[in-house]
Amino acid sequence: MSKKDHVKKNTVIGQRIQSVRMMNNLTQENLGYLLGITGQAVHKLECGENSLTINSLEIICDKFGVSADYIIFGKHKSLKDYEMTFETLEGDEKIHLLMRLLLYLCKVDNEKYRKLLEEVIELLNN
Repeated sequence: MSKKDHVKKNTVIGQRIQSVRMMNNLTQENLGYLLGITGQAVHKLECGENSLTINSLEIICDKFGVSADYIIFGKHKSLKDYEMTFETLEGDEKIHLLMRLLLYLCKVDNEKYRKLLEEVIELLNN
């Protein structure tokens, strides 16, 4: 692998880590605390300047419920895997997952989708 390919791979991995961090409403400093590194080191990780350690990968996967395959290779679970995972959740776990999804989707700028999400949130609150 050339140096250019290595930097590109680190950048893509960093973007996935940033996405996971933002979906969980964490700052770089918050994530750094969980990983035992500084917020500046998280910034460099997300920009592809620093490489991901196995220890940090393990913590990210464990804390945020993402797979190493997703972080490293961008491979998502199949729809069937998501359905099975959702079906095995119980009560508050399902609500928590749905609320996290809705919070993430609320960042959508499209007014049409935002209105639909607000209606779903209202239904869940009742």
